[in-house]
Amino acid sequence: MGSKVLRTLKAAVAFSLVFSLSVPAFAAGSTKEEVQQTLSELQSQKAALESRLSDLQANKADTESYIAQLDTELTAVYEEIQRISSELDQTEADLAQTQEDLQVAKDKEAEQYEALKARIRAMYEAGDTSMMEIFMQAEDIATILNATEYISRISDYDNALLEALNETRLQIEALEAQLEQQKAELENLKTQQESKQEELQMVMDAKQAELGEIEGSIGDAYDGIYSTEAEIAENKQILADIEYQEELQRQAELKRQQEEAARKKAEEEALKQQQAAASQNNSQNSSTSASGSSSSSGSTSTSTSTGSSSTGSTGSSSTGSSSSAGTATGGFIWPCAGGYISSGFGGRVSPTAGASSNHQGIDIAAGSGTAIYAADGGVVTTVSYSAARGNYVVVSHGNGLSTLYQHCSSVSASVGQSVSQGDVIAYVGSTGYSTGPHLHFEVWVNGTPVNPASYI
Repeated sequence: MGSKVLRTLKAAVAFSLVFSLSVPAFAAGSTKEEVQQTLSELQSQKAALESRLSDLQANKADTESYIAQLDTELTAVYEEIQRISSELDQTEADLAQTQEDLQVAKDKEAEQYEALKARIRAMYEAGDTSMMEIFMQAEDIATILNATEYISRISDYDNALLEALNETRLQIEALEAQLEQQKAELENLKTQQESKQEELQMVMDAKQAELGEIEGSIGDAYDGIYSTEAEIAENKQILADIEYQEELQRQAELKRQQEEAARKKAEEEALKQQQAAASQNNSQNSSTSASGSSSSSGSTSTSTSTGSSSTGSTGSSSTGSSSSAGTATGGFIWPCAGGYISSGFGGRVSPTAGASSNHQGIDIAAGSGTAIYAADGGVVTTVSYSAARGNYVVVSHGNGLSTLYQHCSSVSASVGQSVSQGDVIAYVGSTGYSTGPHLHFEVWVNGTPVNPASYI
């Protein structure tokens, strides 16, 4: 039975209570058995929804566990990229110094080579008279031998110096080649790690989207359970009203029967009195007494019936009531006590290592410890932590709409809690990949992040 029919039936019951106790309190064709059947079906529906919710929460736990594993792997890859980048920077610095040293060695070698060429050219231009001049000018053989040895030493020195410079140049060139190879290997390793990071991030994004869909389904399941519970409460009230109406009718019928019995008894007593008066005039006093007893009995019966009716009326005064905490209003409020938008939705330059360049929400800069409000009423479906998001909360507002609040210093809400618009659910912090205290606020529609500026 639909909720519209249930409301109509309830209104019919209330109408009948006001205007007549003899008219049936439910619409034609709607019986107590039908309401009980509806209640049974609603209970089954609630059980199915709770089973579905349990499956979704288990799926959510598995997905969150996998995301945590991916998060750990991403952190390890990120740290490895940082290490490789640092080593690559050092290698590039060493390579630059080696290239500078190599240039100095080449310059020295060239300078010495030019000096040797200049000496040879000068000797050639002066003619090959050096040895003759030594012989002619020498006073003895010792002078000749000393001069000859001196010239030989100069030639040997030039050769040794050139060989040393050449050896130094060769060593530096070998070191340059080694550093170039090391640089190439590091760049290749960094490229591999960045490719792995990109693949992991793609899987992470897919799992985050899947988690968003699961959380949306969890929110819908909660909505379905709350709606079903409200229908169950409404049907229970209708059933109570029907049973109360039935009791009123039973009491009215009982009263009618008692009054009918009293009337017949009074008639019989009157007839007996007439018969006794006709046959025995002297027993008039006795007959009169019997008549009085019958009258008293009738009054007692009437009083008892009336008391029963009154008791039935008192029993009906207990009615159930229900409330709907966490109901969405359909409009969002600013989710923070003050602050301003420091980073908008969409593409941006990553503000810190590990932060996304595809910004899926807005950043609201505010002091650490500033209260964070539920943008609208709903049910808290997630309270968790990750290396990227830090402490974060997800609230489902029904119809596939959810909001996410991350980088919190602490969280005051709990999973399954119904919150109203404006309730404090967390406090601003800088946990996870963050450059300073702020609230990262996201709006998800059917698992897809959309621009929060369209909602606040």
